[in-house]
Amino acid sequence: MKNCYTLLLFIFILSSQLVIAQNKQETKLDSLIQKIGEKIKANPQLAGLSMGVYHKGERSFYNFGTTELGKTLAPTENTIYEIGSITKTFASLLLANAVAEKKVKMEDDIRKYLDGEYPNLEYNGNPIKLINLANTTSGLPDWLPSFPYELQNAPADSVAIIRSRIYGSYTRKDFYDALHKVKLDTVPGLKPHHSNAGAQLLAYILERVYKAPFEQLIQTYITAPLEMWNTAFLSSAPQSGLLAKGYNEKGTQMPYDFTMPYFKASGGLSSCTADLLKYVQLQLDENNKAIQTCHQRTLNVDVQTGKVVGPLPEDKVNASVYSVGLNWFLYKYDNGYTQIWADGGTSGFCSYLVIYPELKSGVVILSNEVDQKTFNMLPGIAYEIFQLFQQK
Repeated sequence: MKNCYTLLLFIFILSSQLVIAQNKQETKLDSLIQKIGEKIKANPQLAGLSMGVYHKGERSFYNFGTTELGKTLAPTENTIYEIGSITKTFASLLLANAVAEKKVKMEDDIRKYLDGEYPNLEYNGNPIKLINLANTTSGLPDWLPSFPYELQNAPADSVAIIRSRIYGSYTRKDFYDALHKVKLDTVPGLKPHHSNAGAQLLAYILERVYKAPFEQLIQTYITAPLEMWNTAFLSSAPQSGLLAKGYNEKGTQMPYDFTMPYFKASGGLSSCTADLLKYVQLQLDENNKAIQTCHQRTLNVDVQTGKVVGPLPEDKVNASVYSVGLNWFLYKYDNGYTQIWADGGTSGFCSYLVIYPELKSGVVILSNEVDQKTFNMLPGIAYEIFQLFQQK
């Protein structure tokens, strides 16, 4: 009965709350979004979804569903969602800025910025470098300390709550104590692997380099200049009336992730489509040296096998390979168009942000429900829009 009610509510809001910012006349994009909306309706688990589209100077916003199940609360372009690992791209931009300001070098041994001795942070004489923290090749585990037994065997609905309780009590000292015990099993720089620990360590290093808190650095260098006023780290008790509630695939409301100081730099930012389209515009500025650095291809990965392959000539297109930048992924299609993207997932939200530099376009999609189907749906929606933009 609950699912039936949710679906009826979803269909009602979908049909009555489509929001288009900018052009009021129906365009090809609007028509495509209407068709996409029909597909979205077919996912009854989905609570709500907000989409922002930027194309050659024009901004459009589309919203579906509700910000809270059981209520008629349509999202808008200012509705705030957790963005998960897209947070890591903000840290990469700060690192690239530090390189541009000659405060650090990408090839610096990270131990240059750590107190104490860490002989364990190298493998066969090859140390972890700053670039390895930003391109996911540090060899560090995903979490530090590693998930305790209680978390490894917890029911899916309980993981977020238990994780917040356990990691919420950890301090920076606990992180560094665990870092001393890490054992690398491969040369840093050779194998991409998702690591929240690596992202958190990068944030700690940036704080040391700039002598300022990570939140302040993001505000000073990114959100304030871009006037992204709804982009920030959530506190342990979020108060904003713009904040959507997040749900898992069962429709169970989930706690907000990464509100704890520990690990928030790896996935704790929340934002809205209006703000993130400003971020898209920044990412499209390839004359910006820091942006160029973030989008550099640091290694290439075979799409089918996931194995790292050798370097490719810049003028050669190989559709069987994608590249890893600084917390960005890059792919060049046979027709020469480039796709640069990042995504994120928390206990109740999933997100996808992609730019197409040659088309001066980008898409942001945020959802307040997370499951594998929804997570896979977001890039599919963006790809349909990308295909439309290629039409002359």
